[in-house]
Amino acid sequence: MNPEHALEEGLTLRTRHLDAVQRVRDGMRGKHARSYMPKTHESEFQTLRQRAVGNWLPLVVTAISQNLFGEGYKRPSDAESLSCWEHWTRNGLDSRQSMVYRAALTYGQSYVVVLPGSPSPVIRVHSPLVMTVVQDDPDAEWPDYAIRRVRKAQRAGIDGVVWEIIDDTTVWTLFAPDGATEAAEFELLNYADHGFDVCPVSVFRNAWDDDPDVCFTALGEVEPLIPIQERINDTTLGLLIAQQYSAFRQKWASGIDIPRGSDGKPVETFEAAVNRIWMTASKDVRFGEFSQTDLGGYLESMDSAIKHMSAIAQVPPHYLLGGMVNISAEALAAAEAGLTRKVGERKTIFGEAWGRVMRLCAYLSGDYEAAEDREARFIWRDSEARSLAATADALGKLRQMLDVPAEALWEMIPGVTPFQRAEWLRMRAEDSKTDAAAVAAALVSGEDRGLPFGSVPPGNEARAEAA
Repeated sequence: MNPEHALEEGLTLRTRHLDAVQRVRDGMRGKHARSYMPKTHESEFQTLRQRAVGNWLPLVVTAISQNLFGEGYKRPSDAESLSCWEHWTRNGLDSRQSMVYRAALTYGQSYVVVLPGSPSPVIRVHSPLVMTVVQDDPDAEWPDYAIRRVRKAQRAGIDGVVWEIIDDTTVWTLFAPDGATEAAEFELLNYADHGFDVCPVSVFRNAWDDDPDVCFTALGEVEPLIPIQERINDTTLGLLIAQQYSAFRQKWASGIDIPRGSDGKPVETFEAAVNRIWMTASKDVRFGEFSQTDLGGYLESMDSAIKHMSAIAQVPPHYLLGGMVNISAEALAAAEAGLTRKVGERKTIFGEAWGRVMRLCAYLSGDYEAAEDREARFIWRDSEARSLAATADALGKLRQMLDVPAEALWEMIPGVTPFQRAEWLRMRAEDSKTDAAAVAAALVSGEDRGLPFGSVPPGNEARAEAA
């Protein structure tokens, strides 16, 4: 592959998507389209326009990403994770995995790169802000190559950017002067083989789409919600203006002469306060007040827009509006059913992408069997809202009525980590050793009359009779 021509093609593709990516980025940072103002508006309205921006978009992304947490990678027949899982821990992905999900949810795609390292393969997370993948076949498992913006630099007094190209064999480093768009303008700085025969970049897609002309940002969670967010900003601005200038009942008076001060400016005759009363000696003076603006319409319009956002994003309304108190676990689970299904879909899509990352790590560490293993699955933490008491009751019935092994049910307990399950197994093994030692001691001493030999354990009477 010619790296200069590859960078030229990659930069062309990046430029095509740059406006959409920047719009989403600005939306997440609260930089939305400015609300309408008349051309002759007063300068103090600018402050109200700034205060009217209440950014709901990050909350939508957070509500989904907080339900995504990986905690293992193993085959269905194994109780423990595969050896390649240790590279996850060495690269600090317990905390950094949220970067992958937030970027994919925000921009529609995120990328994880695996490259050789010591003592473990190096796993790095990138968003479309710094990386662009070139993939002619959207259904292919691996992209053709990827370009990554490394840093700004200067060579021979020329300002530019250092770019990295990752293809199916090599990592290329090039320098591109500012404004350069053609291959002849780029300078090759370095290159190194990465040891794979595929481009070691795993693409995390928020959703799949069969339209090649659709920008990936349209498949993210943020871009479809930006118009609703701007509508909320407009409504909030109207609310702030109304409560600032017309929510207070304005007083009026007629039939009075307004005195003027020594400077010729009118002097306010009456001062409104809770402990003051207006009086005049003239019988022709009349007083009155204007009615205040009803703010209820603005509040209803805002609630309506937020509910629209909730419905489109499949995020429960109480996440955005609050107002749910003293509800049962069943009612809470029903309210979050849409979010639960959405999170389940994301776990399926992201789980396959993590599987590609784990196979790359296994290949670099020499575990070629795990590198070719297509049956291993990424294990997600159970984050669904359920009552612990109801869950314990259901799991107990599965154990007693269907004879499901207790160890297999431990994974279904909400919030239980692999470390806790491993500790429980260790404690059970110690208890079994203690029981066995007690039985052996009783047999040796002859004090075995209290042992349940010949007795039938509870629940197995029918089985004993059949025997």
